[in-house]
Amino acid sequence: MSPWSIKRLSNAIENGAVIAYPTDTIWGFGCHPMLASSAIRILNIKHRPVSKGLILLSSRIEYCAPYIDPGLSQQQIDLVRQENQHPVTWLVPASRNCPVWLRGEFPTVAVRITDHPFIEALCSEMHAPIISTSANRHRRAVIRNALQARRQFGGELNHIVTGFNRGTNHPSEIKSLATGDTIRSAQ
Repeated sequence: MSPWSIKRLSNAIENGAVIAYPTDTIWGFGCHPMLASSAIRILNIKHRPVSKGLILLSSRIEYCAPYIDPGLSQQQIDLVRQENQHPVTWLVPASRNCPVWLRGEFPTVAVRITDHPFIEALCSEMHAPIISTSANRHRRAVIRNALQARRQFGGELNHIVTGFNRGTNHPSEIKSLATGDTIRSAQ
């Protein structure tokens, strides 16, 4: 995508757009994390309960600051930033202001930092993370490309991103920042 296209998409997301896009793992649905109506649209598309929460995907942990506990140690911050052999989503203590649609019924918010070129460009333009959740209906197969996104969800989305397909085609590993325990293994 050109810088102009990224800027245009960023503006659309900041104004409520819901998108399907390739990530560092699998295809996802995304929107601005502070827009409740957009996040609820994603949950409705997926048939997913708000109690499960959503992931914040970002190129920089600094963009996630409004959503995470400001009392994290430097060691914890470094762990979340750390590059791994496979993508890791961290369950991080949520800030008091973290919206319920992000954290669900939990005291944590899921955060993944990535160097995926599309995520880097978009987050840099927005100065914010993007919501990420697998692009599928609850308990159904995840879409694997823009054509599948258009066929299954075209009428429910504002934009489908093309290109940037360099994901693993597997969900990320999920780990607790507090304990280091693996909640979900990389597949």
